[in-house]
Amino acid sequence: MTVKHFHEGELRLQNQVGMREKIDVLTKHLMWDHMPDQHREFFEGLEYIFLGTVDQAGLPHATILIGPQGFASSPDPKTLTIRTDDRTGLPAFDGLAIGQPVGVLGLDLSNRRRNRMHGRVSAIDNGQISVTVVQSYGNCPKYISLRDISVRNLAPAPSTPEARASLSAEDIDLIVGADTFFIASYVQDGSGAPYEGVDVNHRGGQRGFVSVDSATQITIPDYRGNDLYNTFGNLLLNPDAALLFIDFETGDQLHMHGTAALIEDSNAAAAHPGALRLLQVTITSVTRRKAATGLRWQFIETSPVSPDLSQH
Repeated sequence: MTVKHFHEGELRLQNQVGMREKIDVLTKHLMWDHMPDQHREFFEGLEYIFLGTVDQAGLPHATILIGPQGFASSPDPKTLTIRTDDRTGLPAFDGLAIGQPVGVLGLDLSNRRRNRMHGRVSAIDNGQISVTVVQSYGNCPKYISLRDISVRNLAPAPSTPEARASLSAEDIDLIVGADTFFIASYVQDGSGAPYEGVDVNHRGGQRGFVSVDSATQITIPDYRGNDLYNTFGNLLLNPDAALLFIDFETGDQLHMHGTAALIEDSNAAAAHPGALRLLQVTITSVTRRKAATGLRWQFIETSPVSPDLSQH
């Protein structure tokens, strides 16, 4: 069975780029109310996945979860089970309860393969959560930089998270040097979204594609992708956004919350090569977790389709 419906925000952007009818055709082959066997096998082979959640205060969170192959498993086509170990006190798991919508991103940076899943928590038990699939689909490999895992099984550093209201100089260095980040968003109940709107996804480009306008504002170009507009459609209806930047060499995680605004000004977009529009995020809080990621990655190459910024 396919899932064919989108909410108002997604439909508006799909219509804007003239892709509405084509998307209807594509969804017959792209979107499912279960996980096909190839998706199930893909998740089971991953050593890291990304989870999108919403906490008790209504803030979205983008979280990387790490484990040996098989730490995410699919006992049947309607279920994905993830071993989370002890996540007590992490905001992303604050108030996580049975029935709560979540978004899951499976991404293999070594080959650019990406699958997304939206569902609802069906069980929480002994450091493990199970998610009942509502919507499952593959995504194109555009703008994903290739990386191989270089170090495994590192214990997260016991440092205290650094929380602040704006970006530090070190934070800015990480952002302007990044070719990859992750964003979580959601729409409110009653939006008409078949998956309740919680989503987490990858955004990428050449190093420096994200601009830092000030210590409380960044600008992100929107490049042409698969035209589904799950993330941007969500942000049209609810501007609350969570961003995660990872330092792939040190394991630092930079989490940000903010209010997102779509900038449709063509002159403003023209200043960013390849951008259809811009996403401007006004930052409300920042948390940096030093060496919190138990993996390290070696950079291989930038995506060949990422717009060239060297002449900009």
